[in-house]
Amino acid sequence: MKSVMRMKMFRAAAVLLCGAGLVVSAAVAQQDSAPPPPPDGQQQGPPMAMHGRRGMDPERRAEMMQRQLGLNADQTAQVKAIMTDGQAKMEALRANTSLAPEDRRAQAMAMHEDMQAKIRAVLTPDQEKEFDAMQARMRGRRGRMGGDEAPPPPPPAEAPQS
Repeated sequence: MKSVMRMKMFRAAAVLLCGAGLVVSAAVAQQDSAPPPPPDGQQQGPPMAMHGRRGMDPERRAEMMQRQLGLNADQTAQVKAIMTDGQAKMEALRANTSLAPEDRRAQAMAMHEDMQAKIRAVLTPDQEKEFDAMQARMRGRRGRMGGDEAPPPPPPAEAPQS
């Protein structure tokens, strides 16, 4: 009887050890598996100015503007070049850790305004009006999503009439 009991305990211990070994090997395999490096010329993860709060990459933004504003091929190429240059300058600014956050923000805003002015110079008057409307819509969306712009002040309270 003791040998049967001992055999059952031995089997239970063996099953537990095998199970524990499987769990540990699965955990180790997950830790060691890193995603393969991207092929040459492709960026891993979201592009620097592509997703999230930094927007889309210059090519996609230029294509979007081409559709929404009716840009011709020459205008689209110019807008893409302006945006690519602006993105490179913004990335350099973000990498500059010697600046105080307020200075970095001020320079980023100045770069953004400069890029907007260069884009406006490429547009026709009608396209410029639609561009301004697009910008206003984007500012409105940013405000609703909790952007860092302050909400507009409340309307002045009217004095009660007596």
